Amino acid sequence: MNWLTRLPQKYKKGLISLVVSLFIVSAVICVYQLRQIIQLLESPKSTSSWSVVQLQMEHRRFVNALQLYRLNGVSQSELMLRYDILWSRFPVLLEGQETAGFQSIQSAKHLVRELFQEVQRIEPLLRALPPSHEKFERLVERLDLYAAPINTLVNREFQRNSEFDKKTDFRLLQLQLILSFAIGALLISGSILIVMIVRENHINRYLANHDVLTGLPNRAGLREFIDSLEDNRGDYAIMVLDLNGFKSINDNYGHEYGDRILNLVAQRLGGQMRHCDFAVRLGGDEFAIVQTRVRSNEDCSGFAERLINVIEKPMSLEGRECFVGTSIGISLALDNGEDWLTILGQADTAMYQAKQQFRCSSWQFFEGEMQLAKEREQQLLSELRAALEQQDLSLFYQPIVDLTSDKVVGAEVQARWKHPIYGWIEQDELVSIAHASGCVVTLESWVLRAATQQLKRWHHAVDPHLQLAVSISSSTLHTDLLVLVNKVLIESRILPHRLIINIIDSDQQMLLDCVDAIRELRRIGVSLSLDNFGSAECPLELLNHLPVQYLRGAKSLMAELLNSNDKQPMLTATVMFANRLGVKLMVDGVENEQHLNQLKGITKEVFVLGAAIAAWAQAEEFSPYLRETIKPAIGE
Repeated sequence: MNWLTRLPQKYKKGLISLVVSLFIVSAVICVYQLRQIIQLLESPKSTSSWSVVQLQMEHRRFVNALQLYRLNGVSQSELMLRYDILWSRFPVLLEGQETAGFQSIQSAKHLVRELFQEVQRIEPLLRALPPSHEKFERLVERLDLYAAPINTLVNREFQRNSEFDKKTDFRLLQLQLILSFAIGALLISGSILIVMIVRENHINRYLANHDVLTGLPNRAGLREFIDSLEDNRGDYAIMVLDLNGFKSINDNYGHEYGDRILNLVAQRLGGQMRHCDFAVRLGGDEFAIVQTRVRSNEDCSGFAERLINVIEKPMSLEGRECFVGTSIGISLALDNGEDWLTILGQADTAMYQAKQQFRCSSWQFFEGEMQLAKEREQQLLSELRAALEQQDLSLFYQPIVDLTSDKVVGAEVQARWKHPIYGWIEQDELVSIAHASGCVVTLESWVLRAATQQLKRWHHAVDPHLQLAVSISSSTLHTDLLVLVNKVLIESRILPHRLIINIIDSDQQMLLDCVDAIRELRRIGVSLSLDNFGSAECPLELLNHLPVQYLRGAKSLMAELLNSNDKQPMLTATVMFANRLGVKLMVDGVENEQHLNQLKGITKEVFVLGAAIAAWAQAEEFSPYLRETIKPAIGE
């Protein structure tokens, strides 16, 4: 019945409907035919033949009794007994339900009724006349006249009943034949239904435990596999794999292309496993592998290296060659009573640690400190929303210096959270937690409102030309950010170009989806800055779509260029490239005087931020710094 599996769904439904209809019709026919047979078998049999024979016999006996009575061979009482018996035969034929068929024959009924009337007429004579009376002879002659018609009637009734029995037998045979076919159809359709139900149940069970796309087992299948292990403590490890770069492929080439990549990855995983190992797809671009018979950490690390090597091989689909990597988290089952869900969670935690620590494919064993970090993250996630509602966050500022004039031209703002247990939570982690908890829009909206109000105060107290850079992610760009920006600009009475929206998202597709919103911000005069310039997350293609005035060099790239004399040509080329595009380069991470002098030796047409200028400070400390730094410059 494998053809049932390959049958298209619409044909499968049609087949099921046909089989069910056949089953129902067969069942109805079976019931109907059985009732017909039962009715036929239980229908009252006609006794007219027997009754006519009895009438014939009693008629002869009575005639014989009359003849003997004339010769004094029988007594009058015996004669009357024969008469009464003969008389009793007529009501059965003329009125009985069993002889209804006989009664429908008018000639036969007329003959019997005529004889009955004759018998009734002779009763007074039988009681009154002596045996030797001459009328008895005439009675015998009159009654003998009916002997031949009764004999003919008997033969006719026997023939009629014989034909009726033949018809009944033939009808019964017909009913039995139809019933046999109906039972056969019932058995066949019932068998097909049972097979289809069992097959569908098997398919549904398979689908319940397997991923439809890749054919690999799913989380339910993983549970069954681990439960089936004879000894599932201390001899197996769970690996969680997350593909690197898959989201970009999925967004750029479409989900169908992404699905084919997932299938290729599943095939490659299957090719690396032993018969005793088990691979599953957890969902999205996450896979898990149960490695059994683990004797040491080296067994796991060697296996993880092989998985990385095979996954990183180029994939060619429809003439396109693409690459994906993977981050692998590994957790070993220890003899400490932990269930498989805990081990799976530990492997998942280790995978995220590997993804955060390394940009390339890597693997990481679970360690106890990771669990503490995860618990810390979970606590921060659960408490951040309340902290936002209670405005327990603080704003920190760092100056932006234009090397051309060597003056502070603005400030960048960051939100930080002083947690009662974990201390200050920096902006990068805070934004990451806000994304995970779904309140990043609330966070960035609050920062925008509060920071512009502070800028308004600095415009009155220090310098009306100061600019303020506020970092905004694509999640906030997707909302009615334009309405919010207009509102805060009106409330703070700040000129639009004094506000710099620093776009921090590294997801190219999400940024391209926000192009219209970004252009609207530029249209009203807001300055725009694109973060992470020079990194893989910020391709040059974005510059064709985003009307930015500033490019912020990626911190990791700027740190590498500033800390190496050999990289000065690259730093020079980066600055020149930005200038050729007609935008200004912001260099973040200028941590010391050497970095500052190095930049000045290359060009002064950049904006710089970092500890070499000033440390991050709250408004209470940053305001005096601005007054001390900017006021003298204004007075010069």
